[in-house]
Amino acid sequence: MAPREGDSRNGVYSSIKLTAFTKLPTNYPHKSFEQWLRGKRTDDGVAPYWRVHNKLYDLTNFVDRHPGGKMWLQVTKGTDITEAFEASHFGEGPEKLLQKYYVKDITTPRNSPYTFHKNGFYKTFKRRVEPILRKTGKGPSWKSLVIQDGLALSFLLLTFASTVLSSYTLAVLAGMFLSFTISCAHNYFHQRDNWRMYYFDLSGFSSHEWRVTHALSHHLYTNTANDIEISALDPVWVFLPKPDKNLIQRYGSYIYDLPMAPVIAFVAHLTRIFEVCIGITPLRPEYLLPYSVLFLMATISPSFWQAFKLFMTIHATTNCVFVAIGMTAAHHHPDIFHDGDRMRDDPDWGLCQLDAVRDRVEVTGNLLLVLTSFGEHTLHHLLPTVDHSKLYSLYPVFLETCKEFNIPFSFVRWQSLVTGKYLQMSKNIPNTNYPGYKHKAL
Repeated sequence: MAPREGDSRNGVYSSIKLTAFTKLPTNYPHKSFEQWLRGKRTDDGVAPYWRVHNKLYDLTNFVDRHPGGKMWLQVTKGTDITEAFEASHFGEGPEKLLQKYYVKDITTPRNSPYTFHKNGFYKTFKRRVEPILRKTGKGPSWKSLVIQDGLALSFLLLTFASTVLSSYTLAVLAGMFLSFTISCAHNYFHQRDNWRMYYFDLSGFSSHEWRVTHALSHHLYTNTANDIEISALDPVWVFLPKPDKNLIQRYGSYIYDLPMAPVIAFVAHLTRIFEVCIGITPLRPEYLLPYSVLFLMATISPSFWQAFKLFMTIHATTNCVFVAIGMTAAHHHPDIFHDGDRMRDDPDWGLCQLDAVRDRVEVTGNLLLVLTSFGEHTLHHLLPTVDHSKLYSLYPVFLETCKEFNIPFSFVRWQSLVTGKYLQMSKNIPNTNYPGYKHKAL
């Protein structure tokens, strides 16, 4: 696919050619979920409707009846939801239901470059997965539920013990288990509304916001200029191959990764609280979950100050572990596609996901490791609303489809992705070779 010229807005793309989107998204670089949504509404220009492929629908009367929860349709009103619709639904039922709300066709080309042809890779894979999921279901297995609840209970017990004993060692362990808890809870906020997704909010992160920044942005437009998990980290962590990266941006993360990891999470949380206080963001009940834990710690601690120090130790540990795993789990290596690199000629959405994701051999097949470290990530990106406990059984169908479409696939070592993260940040020259998803022994 031919590269597209970037613009010099905010100096972010002063010397790079975009290869995914035709132009920089409005409000780029995005730093918040509201900013990303406002920009997408402006760029897609379909208000007050929802766009799926080249048709407009008025889903206003369906919002409250949406099986996945009304939030998904509320926040996407006025946008192109083609990728979200395709990645979240199976079978002909949802497509037939859409016809009840059809308004008109639209001839304006989509901003997104991705395609979903009937006989393309992704739609073929979905057709083969559908009968399997009809038998097993998409939702969590009992093992998935036990792991999630067990991790949360372990966090609470360790927090209680660290407070009673004034133990910073136990506080660090509690922070590690909180990190595992929220990594697991990420599996649940991708699914229809459920109470377990609020485990994620115990960390001070927001499941509501991450449904936008992670599920709707990162998952659907992975490693592109429309992926807020790329833009929100700029200019501290710069993953796109910008020729004008300075030396600090290319090599500084070797030094500042550890001290910056907890800082960015605290800053994001304090920013949210400030926006609530001045009326920009409405207060959601789950925002108070971390403070409920602090309150309970304070009631059993000798002093509030001691409880607060233990609380901060827990959350600093959580943020360090969560960021370290998240940045090295699947997406960053010089051989993995990042906007600016040459894009494949066939922009099938599923194939482009394969270009931007890798699976680690060390965690595949172990549900505990999969849930706590973003494992089996390729299938998770292709089928984001399917519970992680169901993914491993889909590998045979996935590999069969890869073989049919001549797409080589192999697992990689986690260490290669750890090293690759730093190599990608130092990279300032885009890949000019067609990706082709050629897995090397990374």
